[in-house]
Amino acid sequence: MTNFRLIICCIASSLLLNACNKILEPVSFFGGKQGVEAQSVQEDFEINIKSLTFESARDANKAPYPRRLMQTGAGSEANVLNEADLMTSNMPPSSESNDYLLGIGDQLLYTQLNEFMDSPAQFPTQPTEADYLLGVGDELTLIQLNEVAGGLGNIISKIPQTGNDENNRNAAKPQSSENVLKTSGLVGTNGNILLLGLGSIKAEGRSLSDVQTEVRNILIRNGLAPSFQLEITSFNSKKAFVTFPNPNKDLGNNIVPITNLPITLKELAITYGLRPSSKDSTIVSLTRDGQKFRMTAGQLFDKTSPRIVIKDRDQIEIDEAATTSTSIEAVVGSRGNILIRGVGSLKAKNRSLAEVQADITRILIDKGLTPNFQLEVTDFESRKFFLVTENNGTKAVPLTDTVVDLKDAVLSNIATENQIVSQGSGTFKVVELIRNGVSYRMSWQKMLSGGASNVLIQDGDTIKLKDFDYKLGQVFALGGAGNAELVPIDPSKRETLANILFSPKGALNNLLAKRSEVYLLRGRNPSVAYHLDTQNVSRILVAAQTELRPNDIVYVADRPIISFSRTLTELNPLRILLRDLQDGNIP
Repeated sequence: MTNFRLIICCIASSLLLNACNKILEPVSFFGGKQGVEAQSVQEDFEINIKSLTFESARDANKAPYPRRLMQTGAGSEANVLNEADLMTSNMPPSSESNDYLLGIGDQLLYTQLNEFMDSPAQFPTQPTEADYLLGVGDELTLIQLNEVAGGLGNIISKIPQTGNDENNRNAAKPQSSENVLKTSGLVGTNGNILLLGLGSIKAEGRSLSDVQTEVRNILIRNGLAPSFQLEITSFNSKKAFVTFPNPNKDLGNNIVPITNLPITLKELAITYGLRPSSKDSTIVSLTRDGQKFRMTAGQLFDKTSPRIVIKDRDQIEIDEAATTSTSIEAVVGSRGNILIRGVGSLKAKNRSLAEVQADITRILIDKGLTPNFQLEVTDFESRKFFLVTENNGTKAVPLTDTVVDLKDAVLSNIATENQIVSQGSGTFKVVELIRNGVSYRMSWQKMLSGGASNVLIQDGDTIKLKDFDYKLGQVFALGGAGNAELVPIDPSKRETLANILFSPKGALNNLLAKRSEVYLLRGRNPSVAYHLDTQNVSRILVAAQTELRPNDIVYVADRPIISFSRTLTELNPLRILLRDLQDGNIP
């Protein structure tokens, strides 16, 4: 009897709890207002149940992933776009490289080369060659035969010594041997040379033969045989100077002594490395007595050129590739012309540099001048393109005569701005080219891979770098007890069913969750319900291989499912909501 009462109490308690549960569930959207009839429309879904295996997971992963991107901005700029639309490139057709056309504000540098090769050679009048004339600093050496051994010194000592103290200091002591007596002396500042035994002799401005004659006479007057030899042993009084305007030229000593052996300008040039092959690329200048004579290497080595002997105080200048030039800066004015002194006014706007050079050549020839000139653009100001970035605004970049494609234009300029040029996670970069009011578009990755190599930048082009953020998708995680969670998923990643089930707030972390009743619902109508029994640990690997898609439903029962149709009844309202959201019926 007691057991029967206990059973009756349990049944009554169950009924009471069930009644309470029904009381807690909402009955009507309108809260039971009288006069208003609640209407409910249910849609029946066709459900295909499949076991979630590795094979079915691969099939499920083939479902398209509609990745959507958000563009921030005001008005029409703010928009949601499909990734597939932005991946499609519509760049302008490839264009050939054209010459840079000058424009207003461009600065040019005109350099006229005045080369000497166009002028006749200038040779000095060559005087009649004469004997070397002694000068201050020259050294003479006297060698005499010692005919009276032991007595010559006594005889020489009896010859009176004349001259000042400087001459006496310059006079060397005789070096005698058994048969020879040798003495040397320098020509002093007074022009005399003091030779021991002979006295002071005038030497400056005299030839060696003149001094030899005087020495002979002195010896004869003193009763000595004129058996002697008098030579110039050091040439110090006369010099020529060689210079090189090229500062990198280092050829050692640039002072050339003048001796009694004449040296010609041609021989001197060869000594310093000049060759007949230098021809007109080298200029040789000779400055003599305040007058300058110039000639090219080819003119100097010509067979018909005169013999030019180097004289005292000659200055020789050897200039490799010597030219004189005149540089003039010119700016394309508001009327499109440039003004060059000696040439005149020239049309430059919308013309290539080669065309302007041709006009200058023609003008110089008409004036009887050699067109040895150079014309170059030193400052490009007239033609620009514009680079627009979100962080640095608009930047004007000048176009030069160097051809630049879209990729080079972007990378070379954003690198200087220390911008990130790689595509980051959750971001999709697009390069937009606006030309003549028409917009063209290319993804960042395609540009880097060479898709923009044939797109050459033109004057007035605007390049915009746009960053699009991926719009997060959503997955609905449900439990049989009514607990639901909206879980965002990142389209830039490949999140799987395992991320939903085993996250810190995952569906399987509910103690009431029944691990054998895990369902992944996908599709509209018909829908597919992938069933997974996670009680088997090995099957969890299947969940890690199953990619999620936006609007997927992950359902984990918290009680044994008596009927799958009952489970679907719980999910049908949510399915209808997802359908309306997807179709845009609900804003």
